[in-house]
Amino acid sequence: MADRSRLVSQIQIKVDGNRIGKDTLTKLVEVVVDQNTHLPHMFSIRLADPGLSLLDHGPFDLTKEVEILAETADGKQVILIKGETTALEPEFKEGMNAELVLRGYDKTHRLHREVRSRTFLNVKDSDVASQIAQDAGVQEAVDATTTVYDHLYQHNQSDLGFLTQRAWRIGYECFLEDDKLYFRKPLTNGETVTLTWGRDLLSFMPRMSLAEQVDEVIVKGWDVAKKEPITGKSQTSSLYPNIEESKNGADWARQFGSGKLVIVDQPVVSQEEANTLATARFNEVCGAFVEAEGQAFRCPNIRAGRMVTLRGLGERFSGTYLVTGATHVFTSEGLVTRFSVRGARTGLLVEQMLHRRPITRWPGVVPAIVTNTKDPNSWGRVKVKFPWMSEEEESDWARVIGLGAGPNAGLCILPEIDDEVMVSFVHGDFSRPVVLGGVWNGQHHLPDEAEAAGAEETPLVRTWHSRTGHWIAIYDNADNKIEIVTSGGHKIVLDDQGGQVLIESEGDLLIKAKGDLTLESGGDVELKADGQVAITGVKIELN
Repeated sequence: MADRSRLVSQIQIKVDGNRIGKDTLTKLVEVVVDQNTHLPHMFSIRLADPGLSLLDHGPFDLTKEVEILAETADGKQVILIKGETTALEPEFKEGMNAELVLRGYDKTHRLHREVRSRTFLNVKDSDVASQIAQDAGVQEAVDATTTVYDHLYQHNQSDLGFLTQRAWRIGYECFLEDDKLYFRKPLTNGETVTLTWGRDLLSFMPRMSLAEQVDEVIVKGWDVAKKEPITGKSQTSSLYPNIEESKNGADWARQFGSGKLVIVDQPVVSQEEANTLATARFNEVCGAFVEAEGQAFRCPNIRAGRMVTLRGLGERFSGTYLVTGATHVFTSEGLVTRFSVRGARTGLLVEQMLHRRPITRWPGVVPAIVTNTKDPNSWGRVKVKFPWMSEEEESDWARVIGLGAGPNAGLCILPEIDDEVMVSFVHGDFSRPVVLGGVWNGQHHLPDEAEAAGAEETPLVRTWHSRTGHWIAIYDNADNKIEIVTSGGHKIVLDDQGGQVLIESEGDLLIKAKGDLTLESGGDVELKADGQVAITGVKIELN
């Protein structure tokens, strides 16, 4: 058994800024600090407490700040975590043996405590990261991004949950360390810890796999303003380890033939964002080429998000790796650090399961272009294409939502070829599309009357326009009227404001009835013509 007095000198614990004494340190059974570039850092402290003095009298308790430091082999102190106690777990065991377990997180947990819904207007992802850091009262270390978004919606999400999703989308890291929020590109160089197998590197188990390696990542999306597809591509990565292996994953996989990863279910707003997303996903795939688990003795300076250089591993695996997770375990045998190399992945089981869904579902709605309206069954169906995925392929026949649709009933306004529509899928099955309705875009504008009404605080003009220029307008504003106008200029106006009904024709006006025709007025009747007036009948009576 190692000398405990010597071992406790290698670790230091502060509670609310006060260093705990050696008498408490000698009761340590285990200290674990878990760091991850994609998850909150956490700690657990286990102490022997047979007399329950620590449980009843402290110094540990819920909400207290805890700082854990460790000592390297050369005597340098390293801060492993600054956190807050969130759980108190006494264990009352057989034989009157009791232990006190404390658990906590760094201040990242505060960014998970509350979910909120809010919008960010005309911002970059880095602007959002800075605002969230300011809201949380922590310092920021934010790498600037360039894509500006008109609108971002944080929909019933925690601040860190929302920001982590934004980070994943562009290939950034997002974590809190030493009261500083990091939102940055993964490191590819910088300060490194050097370990040698057989000395301080106890074990190292790498895995080199071509399972997901591809030559290229392609991201396809839809530009609403231009009504055309957006395609982003990436063929280079900076995330794979800088090791002595001569080929990267893409080079090796190319021997099996060309391979591409095509992403079509991530909406993008610009060419720049499509390229950024493609690069992020290519980095993620390349980061899975070499994954590893290792153990080192008394190396607390191994940190998640930092570099580690490994020696003595032969000509292929010696080199520099980016540590994505580090678990520091202090026991009576000393400090052992388990570290992982996983690129942009967490390695959690739930993540792996999500990547292995047996059936691909399509939740939500997607934009499409109508390609065919000649339904052979006359069910009012259309075919569409999804240009953000393929310009050539079209869907199966898609039923169209109709207001009041029923047997020989309902409002039938079918979309026309080249119309942009929004499509959903029955139970998420891509082979069962349903057209929800048409949408306007940067090339197909609102009708003039509707556009003018939309500029008002309360739009009070409802319109329907046909492709050839016929239109109906209902004015619920001060005009208080209904207009029916043809493309040739014929017009009927039911004017409540003016107290009249107006019928105008650009040509002849014919009123015909198979039965009687009665014209009755409560006031005067005036007939006026610029030409002759002819009245013809079997018998004409004037009173």
